Amino acid sequence: MFEEFFTWVAGLESSGYTIPMTIIYALLVILGLYILYRWIKRNKIPINTAFVLSSCIYVILGGLLHVLDDMVVNGVSVITYPWRLLFTTPQVYILVMIFGLIVLFISYQLEKKKLILTYVKPFSACGIIACAAVLGILIWFGASYTTFDMGVIAIVVGIAAAATALLWAFLRFVCRWKYVTHPIYFALMGSHFLDSSATGFALDLHPKQYYEQHVLGDWLIGLTGTGYSMFLLKAAILIPAIWILEKFRRQEGFEVLWYLVIFVMIVVGLGPGIRDLFRMVLWI
Repeated sequence: MFEEFFTWVAGLESSGYTIPMTIIYALLVILGLYILYRWIKRNKIPINTAFVLSSCIYVILGGLLHVLDDMVVNGVSVITYPWRLLFTTPQVYILVMIFGLIVLFISYQLEKKKLILTYVKPFSACGIIACAAVLGILIWFGASYTTFDMGVIAIVVGIAAAATALLWAFLRFVCRWKYVTHPIYFALMGSHFLDSSATGFALDLHPKQYYEQHVLGDWLIGLTGTGYSMFLLKAAILIPAIWILEKFRRQEGFEVLWYLVIFVMIVVGLGPGIRDLFRMVLWI
């Protein structure tokens, strides 16, 4: 039974991001959002900016764990089958979500019992420790088998930061959207531009090693001839999305859902961006 399940999961993973698989993943994201919303409401956990930003640490963790699936030496995966399937999409993010919810629940209970001032600190600390542990494995792999190119981090993150600053300045001073000063919107733009920067760097400088898996992105890159065209696609989506989200935010009683929707949007950009970035850092 377990062997059949793992075979089915492996088949899904190898099929790539086809239109049917993209729809399935979108439905899983919606389901995950609903479960997360109901769980948070049931446990009466306060959702605010600090919660979303600290939760981004767990998104980074998911991206780093996903890289474990890519660690291959001479055609042989370092993580053996079937365990490596745990580090593919969507399983890796489900595991991280379960881990994050457990840590969040324990942290909030400590706050309710007045043992700590806020649940955010231990929640963030556990995520940082987990990220450091996985990063240590990636550094070990790079030192032992490939490399660990810090220059890639500087270039990709630098381009993403510059693009984020430009879009933020355009929305703030040209469109006069004062609300984009909210750190949540800045995190949203930064996460998706990190994904765009990693995609552009990979496809334009290493076209034989990397390729775009997503249907829409692959079409646009084929049309323009450059992976950096993803910046245009992301901006075209982000600008109206931020405007709509702000309208949604101002509706009474929707603030918690507003936070969660933006968090899911951050996940969609930050998770793949971190994975792609560290694949190139390790040259795998």
